[in-house]
Amino acid sequence: MIRFIQTLILALCAFHTAAFAGADVITDDAGIVEPVSNAFAHGDGVLKNFEPSAKKTFSLDFGPELIQLKGLYLEKHSQDSAPIEFLDPPSSPALGRYFDLFATSSQFGGKLVGESELAYSTLGLPAAPQDQPIMTRLGLKGIWGKVGYGLSYRSFDAGFVSTTGTKVEHARDEKQLWTEYDLGLFRVRGVTGETSEENKLTNSLTLTKSAGTSVHLNKAKWSASLSSTYSVIGEEEAIGQNAAGWTHGLLLVFRPAGFFTIEPKLDFRKEWDGISGLETNTPSAALMLSTAPSRNFRWVGRASYAKGVSDDPLKDAATLHTGTSLNWSIGRSFFGEQSLAIQFDYRTESRPDLPESSLANLTGMIHFKVAGF
Repeated sequence: MIRFIQTLILALCAFHTAAFAGADVITDDAGIVEPVSNAFAHGDGVLKNFEPSAKKTFSLDFGPELIQLKGLYLEKHSQDSAPIEFLDPPSSPALGRYFDLFATSSQFGGKLVGESELAYSTLGLPAAPQDQPIMTRLGLKGIWGKVGYGLSYRSFDAGFVSTTGTKVEHARDEKQLWTEYDLGLFRVRGVTGETSEENKLTNSLTLTKSAGTSVHLNKAKWSASLSSTYSVIGEEEAIGQNAAGWTHGLLLVFRPAGFFTIEPKLDFRKEWDGISGLETNTPSAALMLSTAPSRNFRWVGRASYAKGVSDDPLKDAATLHTGTSLNWSIGRSFFGEQSLAIQFDYRTESRPDLPESSLANLTGMIHFKVAGF
């Protein structure tokens, strides 16, 4: 059945032109739930040199609240990719595709909402022959009075690339069950979940089981979230030898103006090895600033610092990550539409007891595009 679904997605991607030509309702935003988002992910630079060359969405309704189907198709071309000699033709640019189908059905006045999603994505990264870049998701959620509840299952195959550019290196399954209660001034949520990741290179399966609770407070000018999570990480067969840890976090969001946002975040993680019992404490802090004074201009600056202190000196480490990005749609000129994107990222990791393994990495990108001439 899974093979059939994957084949169907590939066929839909190949014949997307005919499929979208028959859509009855075209919308600007398909409302697709975006998978895999992480502002500090190591792979988030994948799409920096890409601009969408084709985007199509559609929305279909099958009866009032019976089922709603939405779709999104993206094509992105790399403008600075070096041609590979053995490709035919050798001058063809790298092509990335993202296709997403999202279906939802609401029953009993929103007390039970079913969701399903199926996505295929390469987005400019050539998939390995053994990879099947597909994501599937199933979920149920609802609200009954002041109580919210839901469960979800999401599966990623190796090679899947999200719209943020993060590539899934290993096949991963995620399960989650949550419930929350609205107390008016704030919301309290409890969640439990399990993540399994398969590394085909080492033929190992890593399981992460977690349970946590969080409190959310939302005001017009600011919001806050306080969370605490307990997790156990280890190999499937290594019973009693797993690593465990607590993570406590505080996230604040200040909106002093409609176009400016300040997001400070504090985290503290305490973990211990299941075999040796040695503990590692890692406090971290992060700050993100973003502003969008107009729809054509957006700037984001971010910085994070984490310091690990362990009973095992080999695990002592400090990590600093800073970055800034600017996206500016300059406007139309004699030559066509002009846009400018600038991004710089700096990451350094130091280990006092292993100075030879300390790393520092600086990356930058300036992309000026003229289209339509």
